[in-house]
Amino acid sequence: MMVLTKTSLSEQASLQRLLGAITVLIVTLLLSSCGGSQVRPCERNIDDCLVEIPPPVEVWWDAPLPDFSENPDRPVISLLGERTQVFSVGEFYLEEGALAADEQDGDISEQIIITGDVDTSRVGDYLVRYAVTDSDGQAAIEQARVIRVIDNNAQHLTRRPLGTTAANFGYFEHLPTNYGEQVQQKPPLLIYLHGSGGNLEFTTDTDPVTSLDAVLENYGVPRLIDDREWNNDLPFVVVAPHLGTIPGVGFKDRLDAFVDYAIHTYDIDVNRVYLTGWSSGGYLSSAYAVDFPEKIAAIAPIASGLATEIEDLPDDFCNIEQVPVWLFHGTGDQITPFVRSIRAYNAIVDLCQPRVIPKLSLILQARHHIHHAVYDLSALVGGSQEATYDPRYEPYDEDIFQWLLSHSLLDR
Repeated sequence: MMVLTKTSLSEQASLQRLLGAITVLIVTLLLSSCGGSQVRPCERNIDDCLVEIPPPVEVWWDAPLPDFSENPDRPVISLLGERTQVFSVGEFYLEEGALAADEQDGDISEQIIITGDVDTSRVGDYLVRYAVTDSDGQAAIEQARVIRVIDNNAQHLTRRPLGTTAANFGYFEHLPTNYGEQVQQKPPLLIYLHGSGGNLEFTTDTDPVTSLDAVLENYGVPRLIDDREWNNDLPFVVVAPHLGTIPGVGFKDRLDAFVDYAIHTYDIDVNRVYLTGWSSGGYLSSAYAVDFPEKIAAIAPIASGLATEIEDLPDDFCNIEQVPVWLFHGTGDQITPFVRSIRAYNAIVDLCQPRVIPKLSLILQARHHIHHAVYDLSALVGGSQEATYDPRYEPYDEDIFQWLLSHSLLDR
């Protein structure tokens, strides 16, 4: 039996089940941490891997949401110099500063608070933040500048721990090789959402820097980048937020705040923003596309689908018809039944009027952990995994990243 999986020493299997409509509630039902055997206990007997779900980490979800709303009473910060600056190792960096104007207080540039360290002796992508508040307590929309320090290569992956940016999540960041250079087209944004095995509450580490390791141990796109297996010719700015248990209220708003943060912070093409995720991250990708189709150019959920019956879908489910969707699932998935992806596919095709017919690729006999093989392209037809596909649906015969890039909001 073929098992498409790539596991770490702390391998975890995860389950996050939708209760009710995909746009209403996502609840974690199962996560396992079973290792040491060639055949995982939960593959022999699913009951062996059932564990009590820890409570949500309140500080994680209580992180304040960045506010990018337009308000004429807020002061405005304008950066002096380029928003992204590139330096060679050892080159002198001079902070160019910013200006701040307020309708009531006038010029308040001297009150700007600048935070963030830049070390030009080391390769890295450094974030410099600019904030100011007027006499009425109105805070400006925070501005940020990316300082890239490079030698023969640029930084491949950067940790942005919770509290070091204006974002409501800690996250990993990858910038394309030519980010900050003058190019004809701004880079697209790819947001990767991990499975529930990477959730903060399942880690024992309370350090905001090292707790991000849980995202890497969940494999997927950030692990691919960290292992230097990423195709550096791909143009994406990649961000991978570190999620906690997704509560029934507010989870999509929190993801939306992060999406807005990424769009505001990075110099990207707002018409080419993509979501992809595995397991619970796949559910969240779909749920977000239903509520915010105008922001997302395409999604690629893996090992997720619909947990609710089609007749129980909410009235606004067909908002997703505006968003190109490519679903992936393994027919031997012991955690999330592959029928859920078939159900999602059928719901979009039969109940909605999709602008682009969705794609569904069912990998025969593959288990839950197929995401890494999808992202590293080894699950492609003819790839090293020798994967075979249900002939009733689409084979995986096109690079997933090139498929994403083929879609834009400008196509609508």
